[in-house]
Amino acid sequence: MGGEPTGEQRRGVDEGEYWRQLLSGEDKGLDLLSRVFRSIPSAPRCKLCQAPFKGPVAPLFRLLGFRRWALNQQLCRWCVTDLDKHKGGAEIPVSLLFADVRGSTTLAEQMTPSDYTASLERFYTTVFQAVDSESGVIDHIVGDGVMAMWIPGFVGRSHPERAVAAGKKLARNLFAAPDLGDSFPAGVGVHTGIAYVGVVGQPGSHDFTVLGDAPNTTARLGSAASGGELAMSDDIVSAAHIDTTNLEKRLLDLKGKAEEFPAWIETVQPQEESHPDRT
Repeated sequence: MGGEPTGEQRRGVDEGEYWRQLLSGEDKGLDLLSRVFRSIPSAPRCKLCQAPFKGPVAPLFRLLGFRRWALNQQLCRWCVTDLDKHKGGAEIPVSLLFADVRGSTTLAEQMTPSDYTASLERFYTTVFQAVDSESGVIDHIVGDGVMAMWIPGFVGRSHPERAVAAGKKLARNLFAAPDLGDSFPAGVGVHTGIAYVGVVGQPGSHDFTVLGDAPNTTARLGSAASGGELAMSDDIVSAAHIDTTNLEKRLLDLKGKAEEFPAWIETVQPQEESHPDRT
């Protein structure tokens, strides 16, 4: 078959194994490359290979193909050459965060469209900064909610700890952010588990994303947390070795779950009664 060899052909493995190695951090060649690139003092970087996107050497890297990927600006084109050509992925352990604005319908009714949009943009920026500070990747934005993921191949085995650290930082920053906080309350949820990570969709409109019960559970946790709260699943508390001494244990009625879901709650400060409209 003609044309350039795909990533899995270059590595001498089948497609499924290629994706598993890439996303699990077992691609030795990529690991070596990221170690070399990490030694170059420049940021921001590709979350996977650590190629610099800015700084004095960035123009050279762009010429070599390490420019930002159109589908996800946190990754470079060199790392995802095959992702634009075909779908693929693997089931891997992954840690996830979902931040969700409380009572967004009521808030939108109380604000002008321009003011509401401006507040949402500040919310997105606050989320992106907290996620990026812990080397997470934004998966997608859904209206007033944002999903982020920590993949072993990107951040190593510490992905649960990184997700929790980002969640704690985000809960604090959202509460303290000008024009957000009590006036624009948002809850945060974090969870870890097995999920399908890869490229899905139709040619020309596909996306790099995470699918399965783990992201669904994370979204439900984020939606159940009140403004200024971080809701953590038992799984991520255990995986990240979190001290629960000062945390509240709460049983949550999550949509789609047959039984009440146990979660640990960390609160930025005492909360008033929740908004009646939770979307």
